[in-house]
Amino acid sequence: MNFNNLFSFHDMRFWAILMMTVGSIVISFNGLVLRNIEFADNWTVIFYRALSFSSSIFLFIIFKYRKSMFGQICKIGRHGLLASSVLGVSNICFILSMTTTTVANTIFTINLIPFITAILAFYILREKLFPITVYTMVGAFFGVIIMFYGALQIGELWGNILALCTAICFSIFTIILRLNKTIDMLPCLVFSGLIAMMAAFFLKMGSLHISIHDFILCFLLGGLMSGFVNCCFVFATRHLVAAEATLFFFIESVLTPTWVWLFVKEETSRNTFVGGSIILMALLVRGIYLRFIAKPLNSDLP
Repeated sequence: MNFNNLFSFHDMRFWAILMMTVGSIVISFNGLVLRNIEFADNWTVIFYRALSFSSSIFLFIIFKYRKSMFGQICKIGRHGLLASSVLGVSNICFILSMTTTTVANTIFTINLIPFITAILAFYILREKLFPITVYTMVGAFFGVIIMFYGALQIGELWGNILALCTAICFSIFTIILRLNKTIDMLPCLVFSGLIAMMAAFFLKMGSLHISIHDFILCFLLGGLMSGFVNCCFVFATRHLVAAEATLFFFIESVLTPTWVWLFVKEETSRNTFVGGSIILMALLVRGIYLRFIAKPLNSDLP
């Protein structure tokens, strides 16, 4: 079913924004889930998370396309394989960063995604940003600075480098999706998981024993949480410009360290709450402006 034929442009933008908001809230629990892994090491988590992620996305593709499934997979072409590779690397770096440094350090570093994406989109896609989006990014950037200043600790440089790699790779992935916005790039998610699985299998030399408890949590991370939010993101990039689509990850950046502070008592500084409040306020003001003040536009720009 082609939903683009059922809804107007503004309806599709509304659903894209709603899905990204809900998806960002859902994925914000990933740090909490990771902190409850009992015995599995980094690469074992990466393998089973990727296995459940690819499996769930593949089942969704079968349900969505049925007999035309293989034709749809072939449509992603070389750009799709490139997107799969950078997303696979991004997912690997994300898990390694989460287990190398604090959740707060990882999340605050990957807050650079909207800014890296905006720069790449401007030079590669020539995507313009409306003033309200620019103001939102500036406000959120100040929040990021405050949060990062409070979270960065001596001796955790490697974890932050991995988080920076996560941000760069995901920004590249976003640009590739926008370059191919007329194509459903969902199959890229399946291949990205396969890439992560192969890397983990090779490095673990096939030794991937895992407890039932940890397997369930890996399935929750990959098959449900990551699967859902990535499907939301692929849909959103077809109706929102690149920088706007990544803005919603600021919601994750505020909530993720909050959950681990509340439930597993992982230390979170006051800067987290101050910077997080600034970010949420910037997003709230933007949402109110677009909903109640701005006039409908006859273009695909926010």
